[in-house]
Amino acid sequence: MDQSVYDVKVLEDGCRFDFMSIGYTATHKAILYQETEIPFLYTLILAEVQWDGKLSATINNSNADVKPTMATISKTIETFTAAHPRAVVGFMGNTDAKTRLYRIAISRDLDKFLEKYLIWGVRSDNGKRELFKPNQPYQYFFVTSRFVT
Repeated sequence: MDQSVYDVKVLEDGCRFDFMSIGYTATHKAILYQETEIPFLYTLILAEVQWDGKLSATINNSNADVKPTMATISKTIETFTAAHPRAVVGFMGNTDAKTRLYRIAISRDLDKFLEKYLIWGVRSDNGKRELFKPNQPYQYFFVTSRFVT
């Protein structure tokens, strides 16, 4: 992605990345990589850090900074998969609109992503996983490094 990215603070052994989203307001956000019960499968979560330090992945804050936020998520995927080369990262938006934003962001820079990653989508119309193709109705995405060591 050739967008500006936010400066991130790496926490929790590289599984959490905090940053300030600057749009209509300054909003403290966190990108988390949570390991699942399935070996090497992680869930990516974008959350807001509330005033008491708790995380909320359900707040729908439209801060008018989609491009730098998506570029920051992309950069953390790069950092995380470099540290965890066998990881498969799964993610979706917490609303249909946010899932669509992920699809648009991936589609926009697909050629660049495919240089480094394998990307799959899970279709919302039939639930099947397939290699990512632009303009398809995906409900969930998976990303892994193309170069597993």
